[in-house]
Amino acid sequence: MESNLKGVWTATILVLSLGIDQCNGQQCNAGDGKALLEFKAGFTDPGNLFITWHPGTNCCTWDMVNCTSSGRVQGLQILAPFPTRGPTPRRNPSYKGAVGATLGDLSALVSLELDSIAFDGPMPNTFNELKKLEDLKLVFNNFSGSVSPSIGGATSLKNMRVDLYGPYPFVGLVPAPVPLSFCNLVKLQSMDINFGMTGKIPACFCRFNQLTTFDLSGNNLVSEIPNCIGYTLLKLTSFDVSFNKFTGPIPAMLGRLSKLEQLRLHQNRFSGSIPEQIGNLVNLVSLSLNNNSLSGPMPASLGRLKNLGFLDLSTNYLTRVTPQLGKLVKLTNLILNSNKLQGSLPQEIVTAGSQGDGLFFDVSNNILSGPVPNVCGSGKVHTFFARKNFFSGGFPLSLASCSYVDLSSNFLGDSKRLGTLPASSPLQELYLGNNRFSGPVPSWFISLIALTSQSIQILDISANKFTGTFPPSLFGLPNLGKVNGSYNMFYSKLPTKSFTAAFSFNLDLSHNKFYGPIPSAFFASLTNAYYLDLSFNKLSGPLPANSGDFSQLQFMDLSDNKLSGTVPASVGKIPDLQYLDLSNNMFTGNVPSKRPPPGTEF
Repeated sequence: MESNLKGVWTATILVLSLGIDQCNGQQCNAGDGKALLEFKAGFTDPGNLFITWHPGTNCCTWDMVNCTSSGRVQGLQILAPFPTRGPTPRRNPSYKGAVGATLGDLSALVSLELDSIAFDGPMPNTFNELKKLEDLKLVFNNFSGSVSPSIGGATSLKNMRVDLYGPYPFVGLVPAPVPLSFCNLVKLQSMDINFGMTGKIPACFCRFNQLTTFDLSGNNLVSEIPNCIGYTLLKLTSFDVSFNKFTGPIPAMLGRLSKLEQLRLHQNRFSGSIPEQIGNLVNLVSLSLNNNSLSGPMPASLGRLKNLGFLDLSTNYLTRVTPQLGKLVKLTNLILNSNKLQGSLPQEIVTAGSQGDGLFFDVSNNILSGPVPNVCGSGKVHTFFARKNFFSGGFPLSLASCSYVDLSSNFLGDSKRLGTLPASSPLQELYLGNNRFSGPVPSWFISLIALTSQSIQILDISANKFTGTFPPSLFGLPNLGKVNGSYNMFYSKLPTKSFTAAFSFNLDLSHNKFYGPIPSAFFASLTNAYYLDLSFNKLSGPLPANSGDFSQLQFMDLSDNKLSGTVPASVGKIPDLQYLDLSNNMFTGNVPSKRPPPGTEF
């Protein structure tokens, strides 16, 4: 929302700055100066924000104050450091009056911005005195109570932002409906109110026919969106009522708002199907309907949104992906995860985002089945997440054209080569865990690793049924920081030749059938490892003497093997080690162990 207002506020500040140039030689209005000093008195000022505000001086020369040529204060822009970055003014506990009330005495005020000024109390109730006020911005002010109805008396308002949210805890907030006095603000062009308001959207808001930005996100509004909005607010370019408690269907009348570029209805309780009329909003750039209770198939009309760059329909009960999404060539985000999508993913989907700068595509946690389409073949998809579905068949090698691929928790099991590898690959993360691959690691996988040897950073092939030798090429890749080959049936010895592991290497080969001793060269190559799990294998013999020579290892699990002999004392002295499990082996003497506090993650 703030980005939409950036131009408005910049223009306002420029105009007011010109006013300063005209009044540098003028003495400010005595009443205005008095009102400002009284405002200052209501706060402590540890950061010296008001350092130039002194009695007996010209208030038109004070920081943050803009005057007209006649010396009236027409602009007040008080921007304190964000509370987490520096000291901000806070309510003066010894001040006896209503903090900020004298703002109402600045009757020539056109623009007022208070940012990160901690009132620690109610919002001023004198805004109705500001009949010339056009721009009001109240952000991160730690107000208590409810939004002030007096704002409705500032009937010249064109741009209003009242934002409760920030770094402060919500103390003393009183949920209340939208003040009916706001019905008087018929000149509004931009409205952004996030103040925990309750009840319904007043029908009178449909009279705000000059609005281009409508933002009531982050409140507790209920019921349905008034249908009249689709008939009267025809200048809207942005409509945002996300993070509320709206129910019922999405009004088809929203499809009449032909100038809309942003429609955000997410995090509500909307139900029913997505109306076909949404496809009439051909200027849409961003559409967010996620986290509702929408159901049924996606309407084919979505394919008419040719300018759409962001589409989020996740966390609903949608059942079918329309092939028309392939026509959305400007997409950069296509987020469909956590629905009830079933059937195959249409092949037409591969052209989605083909004219964009790179597509993030997520269909995870659905009921999709059939083969995985070649979604990365165009080279325009950089992320493809499809975990927790029912995809079957093999791994299309064209997916190596993506940077991030997650196909974990599917039914992939065909080890045959599918397609050809691209000439080069940006692949950084590949997740194939919890599928149905079996037998020796296929040759195409070895070729894939060779192609991505300089780019791959995370590789997960856990919870399959791979057998035979673990690919030695996976040790020593320069950027490969995490390898998970656990819960397979690999049957081989650990490498005896030295290699150079990536810094903070994370290796999990647990629950396999690795056998033989742990070579000292293997541990020597992992001195910079962060996580090492070799548990539930068939490793035997004594631990090498360099078993404690790890510089930053935090997790080591060698339990449930056939290791024997004494444990080198240095193992218990690894400097950063938080978890150590050597149980269920055949060690003699002292066997150290470590357990981190509950909830520790590695």
